[in-house]
Amino acid sequence: MARPARTPASTVYGPVPSRRLGFSLGVDLFPNKVCSFDCVYCQLGKGGKKTAARKIYVPARRVLADLKKALAKGQRIDHITLSGSGEPTLHSGLGRLIRDIKKMTKIPVAVLTNASLLSLKEVRDDLRAADVVVPSLDAALAPVWRRVNRPLPSLDLDKIVDGLEAVRKS
Repeated sequence: MARPARTPASTVYGPVPSRRLGFSLGVDLFPNKVCSFDCVYCQLGKGGKKTAARKIYVPARRVLADLKKALAKGQRIDHITLSGSGEPTLHSGLGRLIRDIKKMTKIPVAVLTNASLLSLKEVRDDLRAADVVVPSLDAALAPVWRRVNRPLPSLDLDKIVDGLEAVRKS
């Protein structure tokens, strides 16, 4: 799903049509590109901050205020989707943020993830609050995965696959 332009003051964009999620209201948890990968196909281009550090990149109160304004417009929204300019699981307040969004609305919350941090129990626990988790895995062979996703050197494909399996089981 291509991310349309948003005003710098807002963490919310859309709603945009998505073949998987209907009309999706996007929520961006990052002021700039922050990801554990630097994929060759990234819609944001090459570069940005590459990290596996989980922290607060945008305060939850700002996201919730922006979301409240967007919801007040009364547009058709089938899912509220955490994606945007980075890997949502890097945001250390992800679980609480999802729970707070669900207190505001009955609209299902989806998280698009590159799966890089799913081997971490705290990430899997955070994602339990979501209604839909859409992980991606571009390659099953490490050399191809490294060439396509250009991950942090510390990331391990086998651990990512283990994390995907753990999410599926839970």
